[in-house]
Amino acid sequence: MEEVQRARPLTFEESLRLVLEADEGIVHEIYEDHLGNPTCGIGHLIIEADREYGWPVNTKISEARVTQLYNQDVRIALNDARWIHPDFDELPDSARIVIASLSFQLGLPRYRKFKLHHAAIEAKDWREAAAQLRDSNLYRQTTNRTERHAMRLESIV
Repeated sequence: MEEVQRARPLTFEESLRLVLEADEGIVHEIYEDHLGNPTCGIGHLIIEADREYGWPVNTKISEARVTQLYNQDVRIALNDARWIHPDFDELPDSARIVIASLSFQLGLPRYRKFKLHHAAIEAKDWREAAAQLRDSNLYRQTTNRTERHAMRLESIV
């Protein structure tokens, strides 16, 4: 009788990458984001410190460089998430995915302004944390993405 191999559960880091890939896409060339900013990889905003700075749109970016930029960006997002929520590593994975993803998308200066959302997370009031996301400009700007985050929070029991 053949043994059925069970897939191992995804780690938090693997789950986060899949969420970010789905939300940001993976683009192996330089493109302009919706604001006209040069971007590549998994939503990486190209800044002056990047070697790609000033390169023309449509310049190809290798898979290795996409991974390098992603690792750099996700490290910053996780550090920001831990700054906002010092108990980040003890939170349920669904909450951690939301916090890290929003840190990745918005950056610390913008995401930390969601004071009522963060207060609800601190209180472990997941429904209120979701409601606060829905009552934001972010929800109106990226409705589908933010709704998925709200639903993740509401799924926490």
